[in-house]
Amino acid sequence: MSGKSFDDFLAQQLQRNSSYIEDGDFTAGVMASLPARQRLNPWLERLIMAVPVTLIALLVASQLPWRDLVRPAYGWWLTSSGTSVMAVLLGLMLLAVTLPLLWVLRRSSAL
Repeated sequence: MSGKSFDDFLAQQLQRNSSYIEDGDFTAGVMASLPARQRLNPWLERLIMAVPVTLIALLVASQLPWRDLVRPAYGWWLTSSGTSVMAVLLGLMLLAVTLPLLWVLRRSSAL
């Protein structure tokens, strides 16, 4: 029996045997007697999500070769002039101010 003909057979059987069994409102009574669903505190929901994500992120970060990543930046810091260090710090500060400002302006539909 091919897959297509079995699907046709199954569809025919389900169409023929789809009669509803009357339960005398038993299902409605059971559903009405169930206790109301209790919601967790929103902060607890966030905590339940944040703790495992933070632990996994720390585990992944602990496996990174931090010394190999930091060594070139430290070498640049030691060998660079004060002007270039100030330019980089000014650029980072400008970025730290500009990105949140753009985010706020987009949310307020002003941009």
